[in-house]
Amino acid sequence: MKVLIVGSGAREHAIVRALMRDENVTGIECAPGNAGIAADVTTLPLDVTDTQAIAALA
Repeated sequence: MKVLIVGSGAREHAIVRALMRDENVTGIECAPGNAGIAADVTTLPLDVTDTQAIAALA
């Protein structure tokens, strides 16, 4: 399963870390993410209020 996390805070970082341990997760991307998240997964430059852009990524 591929997962898109939307956000850039500590909560999203914790979710990323938890998903990294799940063997059913094959890919994780985070938009927009932060420097800490970028060390673990691919981050995407995205305005979190742009719902059309988020839907296009999903």
